[in-house]
Amino acid sequence: MTTFREAGALVVHKMLGELSYERLFQPVPDVASKYHHCGLDGPLTTAIPGGHHAQWWVLELPEGVRYRFAARRGAFDCWVVTPCSATREAPGDAEPTPADDPRTLVVDARAVLGLTGPRLADVLSELTATVAAEAQRLCRAPSATELSTMDYDVAEGHLTGHPRLVLNKGRVGFSAADRLRYAPEAGEPLRVRWYAVHHELATFRCVPGLSADALLGQELDARTRAAFTARLDGQARRGRGDDYVWLPVHPWQADEIVGTLYAAELASGRVVALGESDDRYLPHQTIRTLANVSHPTRHDVKTAVSIRNTLVFRGLAAAATLAGPEVTRWLRSVCTADPLLSGEYRFGLLGEVAAVSVRHPLFGALGELPYRFHETLGALWREPLRTTLAPGERALSFAALPYRQASDPGGASVLAHAIAGSGLTAEAWLARAFDLLLTPLLHWLVRYGVAFCPHGQNLVLITDGALRPLRVAIKDFAQGVDLLDREVPEHATLGAQASAHMLRWPGRLLAQSLFSSVFAGQFRFWAEVLWDDLGLPRGRFWDLVRTVVHGYPARFDLPASVYEEFELLAPDVERVCLNREHLAGEGFDRADRDEEFDVRFGRVPNPLHSTDPARTDPAGPDPRRRLVTTAPRAHRR
Repeated sequence: MTTFREAGALVVHKMLGELSYERLFQPVPDVASKYHHCGLDGPLTTAIPGGHHAQWWVLELPEGVRYRFAARRGAFDCWVVTPCSATREAPGDAEPTPADDPRTLVVDARAVLGLTGPRLADVLSELTATVAAEAQRLCRAPSATELSTMDYDVAEGHLTGHPRLVLNKGRVGFSAADRLRYAPEAGEPLRVRWYAVHHELATFRCVPGLSADALLGQELDARTRAAFTARLDGQARRGRGDDYVWLPVHPWQADEIVGTLYAAELASGRVVALGESDDRYLPHQTIRTLANVSHPTRHDVKTAVSIRNTLVFRGLAAAATLAGPEVTRWLRSVCTADPLLSGEYRFGLLGEVAAVSVRHPLFGALGELPYRFHETLGALWREPLRTTLAPGERALSFAALPYRQASDPGGASVLAHAIAGSGLTAEAWLARAFDLLLTPLLHWLVRYGVAFCPHGQNLVLITDGALRPLRVAIKDFAQGVDLLDREVPEHATLGAQASAHMLRWPGRLLAQSLFSSVFAGQFRFWAEVLWDDLGLPRGRFWDLVRTVVHGYPARFDLPASVYEEFELLAPDVERVCLNREHLAGEGFDRADRDEEFDVRFGRVPNPLHSTDPARTDPAGPDPRRRLVTTAPRAHRR
């Protein structure tokens, strides 16, 4: 199998699972008792890696096309599709063929998915780019053992991307050459370009104790800074050099956006190109976040990159960007004063210490334009992870933990490798990891009315040399922290401008940050991986999660009813359907980035309530009516 076909097969199997979970596909049990493929036998059930069993299913599509695959059901009514099990059969075919082209699946299912004309073309284009990016990743895919010992920033280039979104690496706007230069899968460091923008257009913010001059002294060596100053003094036509704000710009953004949309400002001297700095950066999965690999103690930089990836364009909204340093200051002040967060758990906040946002003089005044035209130029400086690690400590992205080498679907995951190397039992390792993650997040939610965006790429597991969990760190505050919609005393200490930017939600919606990003967004995958790798029963996995959730109120002598506001223990929860929103493609040109998202469809059993994480009778109709509500930002990152 070629690498591209191997990547296509991975995406097909993910698509069958996630679109079935979202009820876009409606597979039914397969009664073709003589169906065999890839060595998987049986009329209705078949052995899969790890010795567990899946049922055979058939997906009937228009024009007589059938997809057959093996899958089992898991928490939140999810589907776990067996690798290499899916085949496609169309009228006239002599025999089924391996299903390894997701574009064919989309075309076969276009009527079911509601895709026609321009939207079908857009989805197929984005899907092709996603498969190409996966093929690029597979060409140098490490083993789970190698990934678990890899530098955190280097490992970012080997991750599979958003676990639920099928078109997760479309990166609309990148050419093939751009993918080879700027995609994390390429593993190629890049250099940023620096610009100076007159303060009529640019605003700078930072945390207390820092200044623009001090920041530039940290980020640029004396020789580079002197050269940039001389260039600015020679080209500035809007006053002195002190009247300008400096910021780094991603090279793609410099070519595609600054050089075009800001052509008039470059000509007038309101924006001045200073040149390229010597430091090299590696992109994270988000593309716009860059880690300095030349000087690892210098800040990570989050830049505007006006490509569309998954549900949003990857620019930087002015209000959120400028709020970052104040939100960082506020979160730190709350954390420092709380002994559980700062002492017992040492919950890490990778702060956004400085920010620049640039308002385009023309597009910035036209509020009806799509939001991407208001997010074209800006930067955030974030504390680098490396400076927070003590000697002997290691860092793993939570997004890396379910990883296993694609060419070895039966091989162990990073999770299994970490547990095996720790000297702990699987239950002891998980109990520690769940406590370190969930107790602080529950404390922030219940005590302070704060919800982060704790998806896998934003969470870091800090371990000792043997991969035993020690603590957890989190990042992405400017566009990933929301507040409870009722008054909490600590909210009054948040600066007015940042407070005005923060979105506020009732408890049940604020708690979706945990359900969408942690429980359904990560733990449902962990449970399946560990059942396959270590034979850990999924019911036991969720028992360990519930122990932490139920234990939090008890340690503070809080009544169990404290969770009622957040509906954490409800029998069922809303099903979050990111692919439905993505495939519909209706929000890409909205004027307000935070305008209503339609990401919920029906309800699913809540594994925090029930001891059984699996649910049968998947083929029946959804008993709940479709719910359309505004979605907290945790769904969209």
